[in-house]
Amino acid sequence: MGCAQSNNAAEKALAAREEQVLSPPSKVTDATEWTQTMVQLVRPNIEVHLGSKEPDLKATQMITRIFTNSDDLQKPGKIHYIKAKTTNPDWPWIFVKVYEPPEITSVSPVKFREMKKMKEEYKLVVF
Repeated sequence: MGCAQSNNAAEKALAAREEQVLSPPSKVTDATEWTQTMVQLVRPNIEVHLGSKEPDLKATQMITRIFTNSDDLQKPGKIHYIKAKTTNPDWPWIFVKVYEPPEITSVSPVKFREMKKMKEEYKLVVF
């Protein structure tokens, strides 16, 4: 139980530090092929949080924020907020927060950060 609290505190501290160096949110845009690819790359994390397999996740919209402290602002790190439709009857809509680092250093070019589940469709927001 103490580990969960420490981990939660560390996540909040990271989020506060990130917020200081993130650009304002972009306008909401329609999902692109890259948006759908990012959702598929983090699909295992989404399935764990939903508690169900999701073979037909469909990204519909995206908001992007850029890290203003990136060494190379031509290829900065980014946070993407993605709205997606699921097949889960309890949670038909989700918002997924995905980190795209400025430099790929692992197998996946993106990392799952957070997810919000919704029973009905809402306007995409940052969180």
